[in-house]
Amino acid sequence: MDTPTTTKDTAMEDVSLQPPPGPPPTGQTPSVRVELGKHGEVEGPRTQLCSTCNTTVWTTVTTSTNILGWIWFLLCYCFCCVCALLPFYLKPYKKFEHFCPNCGALLKTTMSRCTSTTIAITVILIFFCFIMFPFVIYIGLKYIGLV
Repeated sequence: MDTPTTTKDTAMEDVSLQPPPGPPPTGQTPSVRVELGKHGEVEGPRTQLCSTCNTTVWTTVTTSTNILGWIWFLLCYCFCCVCALLPFYLKPYKKFEHFCPNCGALLKTTMSRCTSTTIAITVILIFFCFIMFPFVIYIGLKYIGLV
């Protein structure tokens, strides 16, 4: 006994066996754009030639907070702001150093670029940290009756 085929099963079989509709393009070459380094180029290990030991190695990567991150931390920490910890978790405030695992030589130091979105978020956070925080403290002290 044959099992009845449904239109769904038939449609799936037909799609996989049929060539794409229309004639194939003539004289057109597909444009392929390859973007290297978009993800993982900065923060991940990579193969690189070490000039000290003359071997191609997978780099060992260490991360640290750059100077802009430390300035952000100190300014926000002075105002007891929770946003002071952001540079330790966000990529634009990080510095990535690639080392050779054989000889320990520093091969490359890279930092993430600040995008316009990152700059806008930073400006908004600075506004809330330095302008709104004293205002909230003043309102709180006024509510208690100390001002």
